[in-house]
Order: sequence, then structure tokens, then C-alpha cells
Amino acid sequence: MARSATPSLALLSLLVGCSGKADLSLTELTCDIDGVNTDPFAVSDARASLTADHESTDDYVYDEATATIVTLDGTTVTVDGEGATAEDGVLTITSPGTFVLSGVLSEGQIVVDAGDEGLVQVVLDGVSITSSSDAAIRVDQADRAVLILAEGSTNQVHDGESYPTDAEQDAAIWSDDDLSIGGRGTLVVEAHFEDGIASKDGLVIRDADITVSAPDEGLRGKDYLVVRGGVLDVFAGGDGLRSDEDGEDGLGYVLVEDGVISVDAAGDAVSAETDALVSGGTLSLTSGGGASVLPDGEASSKGLKAGRLLVVDAGELDIDASDDGVHADGNVVINGGVVRIATGDDAVHAELGLTINGGEVRVTESYEGIEVVAGDLVVNGGTVDVVAVDDGFNLSGDGDDPNGVESAGDPYDMVFNGGRVSVTSGNDGIDSNGSIVMTGGCLAISGPAPGTRPEQGAIDYNGSFEISGGLLVAAGAAGRMAQAPSSSSSQPSVAITFSAEQEAGTFVALEDGVDALAFAPTKVFQSVVVSAPWLATGQDVSLYQGGDLTGSAFGGLAEGGTLIDAKLLDAVSVTSVVTEVML
Repeated sequence: MARSATPSLALLSLLVGCSGKADLSLTELTCDIDGVNTDPFAVSDARASLTADHESTDDYVYDEATATIVTLDGTTVTVDGEGATAEDGVLTITSPGTFVLSGVLSEGQIVVDAGDEGLVQVVLDGVSITSSSDAAIRVDQADRAVLILAEGSTNQVHDGESYPTDAEQDAAIWSDDDLSIGGRGTLVVEAHFEDGIASKDGLVIRDADITVSAPDEGLRGKDYLVVRGGVLDVFAGGDGLRSDEDGEDGLGYVLVEDGVISVDAAGDAVSAETDALVSGGTLSLTSGGGASVLPDGEASSKGLKAGRLLVVDAGELDIDASDDGVHADGNVVINGGVVRIATGDDAVHAELGLTINGGEVRVTESYEGIEVVAGDLVVNGGTVDVVAVDDGFNLSGDGDDPNGVESAGDPYDMVFNGGRVSVTSGNDGIDSNGSIVMTGGCLAISGPAPGTRPEQGAIDYNGSFEISGGLLVAAGAAGRMAQAPSSSSSQPSVAITFSAEQEAGTFVALEDGVDALAFAPTKVFQSVVVSAPWLATGQDVSLYQGGDLTGSAFGGLAEGGTLIDAKLLDAVSVTSVVTEVML
């Protein structure tokens, strides 16, 4: 029986009919999905501390009537105009200007060596360029070099498996200076030596249709890599998209503003030495063979990786990663967009701190869902749905306590201020080696099943769990690890323990005559913790089980509607901030 007052017959008659069952009108949930942070840190804020890229949209505008015309034919190059020479199948561009190329170069090379002032525009208008012993297109010197894909054209670039032994270049298309690629044509790059397209300075892609296959990195801009539209398909034996400058402030970043991007990489799909920033586009990222391949612990095979800061403002990301899906050695901020993740490791991992202000994060497969090491984990809004083999949310701090010994909490907080969050976990649903704070939003947890060893809990914390707002439902195993929010909370909780296991999908409902909620855990359970804004000490509530829902639910938590034919189990007096009920 419950540790509560026995209800009067008059009260029971108001709640149920002769069958002992009732239809409950459920309170419609408001979970602050739109977010409570009115001024989030965004991609624009991150860019303020970065070196601006070199691109000018005027760089893609050219006049063919005044251009130098270059015809490729087998191993012969013919030049009609100024600023370029041809010898032994090698076209050398020696001054700024516009150069329109067409035809097939079966063995040869395009070289840009035009000094350090002025713009070089190389227009590819239906070319096939092959160099069996070097980069097919090589920019040795230019203030800015632009490859323009003529509208409607199809272009191919191939290199060989070996380069000169003293060569600095290592990509089928290689630039020693800033390089932009754009236009309304198509470019296919088949690299056989190392990288597909690489710049030692910055690399910008705009509105181009590019396919790259490479034994090492697909696209690399050492100073930065920026994608501003187009269609990009990358198949890489190393990293897919990469920027790797680590010796100068403001560089080493990857920025995706738009485009349809598909990457299949043996290494990281997208890797930034400093910041990885996404403000739009559609990204399909596969790394290390995908979630079905366990990471080997040696080579990095993450989906979207940043060495410092990772920010997602908008866009649609589908990530299938062997290693972490989204990873930053510093901080992660998600403000919007849709991020879908399947991974063999952590879905979202931040070494220093993680904030979700909005958008959707949907984890269909992971070892641990959302993990932060040495910083705060904050959810201010959005929709977060996590499926994890181990912990759903984990604030690891200095690590788990040995042999189940509880130590003082780390100085970090797991905070829920808003948003709609659901967790299905094999072990702890939310696990903080520091403290937990909840002020708003909705949190539904289906945690460890009864009998899980070692013992785990739907809620696990070392410090305290202060709840002052929002709606919490958490189901899992019973026993010493079945924690409820702290007794110092300002919002009451009811902790229910059943004498036997309950089937997955069985509704548990609370009702006070005005408000009601219903929760059907997605896994077998023996304990349920409930906290709602309408609970108050000194209040009587009715506890129901079973029934059928007419409305919608997320993570088993009904969003409204009616629970039909629910069975009254007990009437509970909420006598303290944490009221325990034994059934």
C-alpha cells in the first residue's frame, strides 16, 4: 500500500465508476520547445573571431568575348590569346585574366603561375584533364584563383598514383594560394595519389556540382573550407572535408552555409582544426563505415568534428558514424536545424560544454547519447530524442565512482530549462557526476530495465537534483539506484515503486481533479518518478494504471488527449517534497 492517507468513499466515487476505471482528460503539455534563450551564441558570433574568407561573388563573373581560349586535344594544348603558354602538353598561365578551356587532355597539366596580384579565372567548359605523374591542375602562385564550371558543362580531372618525390602538391586539384570553385556546371575529380581538391590557403565552394573520390582527404582548405551551395559528393579514404591550420588564430575552420553535401569517409566526414560551423544546407555524413562498425580507438572516424567549437544554427544533418556523431574538443552549441544521428559511440560529445537552444536532435542508435566531460550540459529548448545502449545523457566530469561508491559531485551542472526531451537507455537515463537542475521543459526517461547489472537508475546524480519547474517522468529499475529529485527542490515529486515488473507500454497516470498526466515507459520498468508544476505538498492525487491513449505521445509521455479505461490503483497524499509510494 501507499505511504499516504486512505481516500474517502466520497472521493473515490467522484474518480471512478463501478468498474474501478475512469477516462482521464490529460493536460496538454507546454514544453518550451521554441526555447527560453532569447540571445543564443550563433554561427555569426563564432565567425566574428575568425579570419574572413577571401571570396567575392564577382570572381565568378567573366566575359568569354575577351577571354583567352584554350583548346585541349590529346597531348596538345592550343592557346588563342594572351597570358598563357603551352609546351609538351602543359598549359602555364602566367598573368591574371580569364582563360576558357575545352577539350580532352589525355596526358598533361594546367599550371597557374601568375604572380601575387590580380584574379585568375580558369573556366572549365567541357574538359577532361589527366596527369599520370602530378596534379592535373596546379596553382603555384596567384592572388586569387577561381575555377569556374561553365553552365551545363561536364568536366573531369584525374591524377596518377605517383608524384615527383620532392613535390609539395598532393591533390588532383592543388593550390598554393586561395582557391574558389563555382559555377553551374559539373566537375568530377578522381584522385589516385592522396587528396582530391586541396588548398594551402583557403578553399571556397559555391553553387557547383562536384564529385570527388580520393584515397586520402576529399576536400581540404588548410586555412579554411567554406561551402556556399551546390551539390557535393565526396568519397574519401581519409577525412571527407577538412581544414587543418593549427598555428594561426582565426584559421582552421569549416563553414557550411548551404548546399546538398554527401560524404562517405573512412576517417572523419567533416573535420575542423578549430571551429566547425553549420548555418544551412543538407548534409549526409558517413564515417568509418557507419554505426554498425565499432571504432578501433586509433583512427578518428567521427561525423562532424571540431577541435575547438562546433555550432549548428540551421540545416538538415544525417550522420551515420562509427565514432562520435557530433564532437568538439571544446564546446558544442545547437540552435536549430535537424540533426539525426546513428553512431557506434557518443551521439553528441563535448569536452567542455554543450548547449541545445532549439532545433531537433534525434539519436536512433548510440553507445552514449549526449555526453559532456568538464563543463555544463544545458537544454534550453528544441526536441531531443535519444536512444542509447549505455547512458542517455552523461555529464562525466572526473569519471564514475569506483565500485559504486558515491563521492561529492563535480562542479558542473546538467540543466533542463526548456525543450521536449525523451531518453531510452540501457543504463542511466540521465547521469550527472555533478548536479542536475530542472526549471522547465518536459523530460521523459525510459531507463534501465529491472535486473540490469551493475545497478543503474533512470536518474543518477552525485551532487543534487533541484527541480523548480517543468514536467519530469522517469521509469526504470527499482532499488538503491532509483533516485528522485532532491528534497530541497521547490517542486514536489512522487516516487512510485511497484512490487513486480511492469510491461513496457503500460500507462501510469496521476490526476488531481484538474490536471492529469500519463506516461507509458517504452521498456519494462519497476519504478516511476513523476514531478509536475501542478503538484503541491498537502495535495491529494489519484494514481492510475493501464488504459488506452487517444492523443499523441513522445517517449511514452502523453502530450494531451484522453486516457480511456485507466484503473485506479491508489489515492496519494503528497506529504513532502518527495513522496514515496509502494505498491
